[in-house]
Amino acid sequence: MRARVDAALTLDAREVPLKVVERLSRMLSFPNPAFLDRLRLGLNPGAELETVCFVEQRGGELRLPRGAIHVLRRAAAQDGLIVACEDARVLPEERLDVPALGLRDYQSNAVEKLAKVTQGTVVIPCGGGKTRVGMGAIAKLRTPTLILVHTLDLAEQWLGELKDKLGLEAGLIGDGEERPAPVTVAVIQALVRWETSKLEAFLGGFGLLILDEAHHVAASTFHSVVDRCPARYRLGLTATPDREDGLTALLDLFLGAPLVTITHDELVAAGVLTVPDIHSIETNFTYLYTGAEDYAPMLAAVASDPARNALIVEHVVSEARAGHVCLVLSGRIDHCHALAAAIEAEGVSAAVLTGEVKRTVRKELLDRARAGELAVIVATSLADEGLDLPRLSRVFLAYPGRARGRTVQRLGRLMRPHAEKTDAALFDFVDRKVPLLRRHHLERRKLYAEVLGVPASKLGTRRGAA
Repeated sequence: MRARVDAALTLDAREVPLKVVERLSRMLSFPNPAFLDRLRLGLNPGAELETVCFVEQRGGELRLPRGAIHVLRRAAAQDGLIVACEDARVLPEERLDVPALGLRDYQSNAVEKLAKVTQGTVVIPCGGGKTRVGMGAIAKLRTPTLILVHTLDLAEQWLGELKDKLGLEAGLIGDGEERPAPVTVAVIQALVRWETSKLEAFLGGFGLLILDEAHHVAASTFHSVVDRCPARYRLGLTATPDREDGLTALLDLFLGAPLVTITHDELVAAGVLTVPDIHSIETNFTYLYTGAEDYAPMLAAVASDPARNALIVEHVVSEARAGHVCLVLSGRIDHCHALAAAIEAEGVSAAVLTGEVKRTVRKELLDRARAGELAVIVATSLADEGLDLPRLSRVFLAYPGRARGRTVQRLGRLMRPHAEKTDAALFDFVDRKVPLLRRHHLERRKLYAEVLGVPASKLGTRRGAA
């Protein structure tokens, strides 16, 4: 069988035996998270299919994700067939004039492996230098590069790093701008709105595709773009490859197998990351939770509970007055504003960072925090990914949650070293009197211990007054 390799794997359907097609369909099918979510909520699945399949048949052709080459070979081999590949990936003749970039050993190892095998994912904890790996790949391969991100904040960070470290004035697609360049940073939500022919013509101009926060590739918004980019090289960067929806395997299918996986322990041992203390602060919040229909009202009650909020403010103000840069995280915008107002009422500078804050204002707030001029940022999940604030030394979880990826990201925010940071700590406000929220905390606690490499019994607990 012959397979053309460009943005995807394409085969002539007439050359593929039906039983191989059926085998591929089984091997490349996964439970549909949307279907399972509706079942969990007691809703009719409606038009949602039970599984999602990544074998597409159209116009006499069979199309698979590019990273599925090994799946295709295994499926064909069971019938004694060999897959011959026609390499139609794009590598423009244009060569970038960029300087060499100093890298740590594990970063250099990732870049060298990418150059050899052409695609894959690099898993490095927050603060371990994922962006620098991406820039190292640009400096090594010197080919026009597209960097895909999912927020403007990440785009701004990449633009700044590319200019500072490589002297590149990168282009930007997003925030109303369409300014392409040999190295372009694109916000995925902007690209998916483009007409198909325009998008494919644009994607065909790059030899390297970098996907930041690569675990998002499982979302159709992301893989629909990746699956159209024929760049010879693909690089995924993530701190949290494991997805709770069961679609972790899609990273390999669209971006390739892991090139390098670095653990927190390795980075701590190398002095790259610091180890934060964990403090569980018990509240007196109560709520009669009887079933799933109570979940949203319970969270609203959590955010509006005066005594609980007073406890949070007390701890934040104390740490800020001690000279720490503090990040307070909530899942509700109204909660963020209420906490920030209460903190400011105590004479401590605080600002709200949510999706409704304009790009220029977000940049100004983060610049003030980096300079030590803003003591407290109160933010939604907008701060869970891509927040570049090495000076940060205190994180406060003011709202319940248990998502594995977010928990790891929040710890990572604290672990970046900084000359003026002597220690780091995470404060987790625990509503132990509500059994469901207590269980969620135990799950977070288990993950803290796993990430930090310490027994859960060593993680501190304090009793609050609320």
